[in-house]
Amino acid sequence: MLENLEAMTKEELISAVEALQIKLSALEKENLALKELADIGKKYLEHLKQEATKLVKLVDGEKSPLLKLIEKADVETLKELVDEYTEKAKEKYKPSSQRDKLEPEKSLEEMTYAELKKLGEKLAKEHLKEV
Repeated sequence: MLENLEAMTKEELISAVEALQIKLSALEKENLALKELADIGKKYLEHLKQEATKLVKLVDGEKSPLLKLIEKADVETLKELVDEYTEKAKEKYKPSSQRDKLEPEKSLEEMTYAELKKLGEKLAKEHLKEV
């Protein structure tokens, strides 16, 4: 279109400029839309990093080696990490009523001295973990 500028008439030049302006306008709109999508993606990536960091610290502690890898991980890896550590956190921090369902129900009066002692030790350990 623009190869032979000297051979083009004034009308052809005006038409070419108008066509280029239309293309430029469309590309600017597309660029704006892509920037908005990129911002959404960046926010999502940051959210996944924060969630993964929170869950890894909750399950493995503040000194987990995974914490160093989270910053460089891609979205798919972070999603898998969040899913895996969500399940680990749910298992580790089950409400006590769910843990009690797994144990046979027996009243304190029915327990032997050895069972009461074992229960006391278990409760003391759980209390120390929470503190």
